Amino acid sequence: MKIDRAVIEINGGCNYSCTMCPQDMRTGGRDKKFLKKMKLEEFEKNVADCAKHGLRVVNLEGSGEPTLNRNLPEYIKIVKKYGAKCFMFSNGYRMQGQFMRDCVDAGLDFYRFSFIGYSAEKYGEWMHNIVGGNFTTVVNNIREMKAYVDETNADCVVATYHLITDNDNLNSELQQYKKLVNDLGVKTEIWKMHNWSGVYDIGENERKGEVKTCGRPFSPDVVIRAGGLDGNTGAVAPCCQVLGRDEEAVLGHTSKNTIEEIWHGEEYTKLRQDHTSGTYPDYCASCDFLLDDPEVLVYTNHERDLMKMHGTEFDLNDYR
Repeated sequence: MKIDRAVIEINGGCNYSCTMCPQDMRTGGRDKKFLKKMKLEEFEKNVADCAKHGLRVVNLEGSGEPTLNRNLPEYIKIVKKYGAKCFMFSNGYRMQGQFMRDCVDAGLDFYRFSFIGYSAEKYGEWMHNIVGGNFTTVVNNIREMKAYVDETNADCVVATYHLITDNDNLNSELQQYKKLVNDLGVKTEIWKMHNWSGVYDIGENERKGEVKTCGRPFSPDVVIRAGGLDGNTGAVAPCCQVLGRDEEAVLGHTSKNTIEEIWHGEEYTKLRQDHTSGTYPDYCASCDFLLDDPEVLVYTNHERDLMKMHGTEFDLNDYR
């Protein structure tokens, strides 16, 4: 077996309740068994295990918010210790000041601010935090981080991630996002909305295309959650999109077995068989990542192949 990328969730909770996200507490939120923090020792054990199989990239997300861990720089250092690149997707609310500088100095390679909404009003509609006033805070955080990276010549890419909230208004939203991104001077990706394994109803924004395997169960990519079932931790999931249905989609636990044992285990093997036959499990059947829609990536200003995960060498088309 080969692992090119490991998405390791170091905190299953979040300080935001976003409209399109299954973490949204207003709609029930995530199962409590998955709202855990992965301790540093367990994290290193998981990284070391994956590193036995050619690990190149570790993404510190999974579906929770990594910046909730105050010792986040220590997690980054562990990734670098095992010779992998460290990527992170985050809402960016806490990525400021000394905390931000320590993360960059620890060797962070890529940091992406999830940023839905091109104005304070639109941001507030989609990304909720009880503190409020977050649009300005996050914009300032992006500027501060970009300035620090430039000042120190750090080998860290600062990027943003945006979603089109209304396909009927796509061109207008795209221009607004591009204006914001150009002002910030960062890399970006702008995507169409997705449905989180059917958990979120995207209405008229529904994707269209031929239904076939997404390729993820066959690819050299593993997803490890912080929490798990029956008192276990390190639940291995098919992908990040099963957020909100975590308890249905557990393929094994790294607290009980090695990643190789789970990879070749009964649950993972059955998932691959289901994707081969087209008899998808419920948590996959309604996911719009099964749709072959080449227009989901609306815009990017840096090298980004639609079918390649960030920092990886494999192409999902090779597994579809």
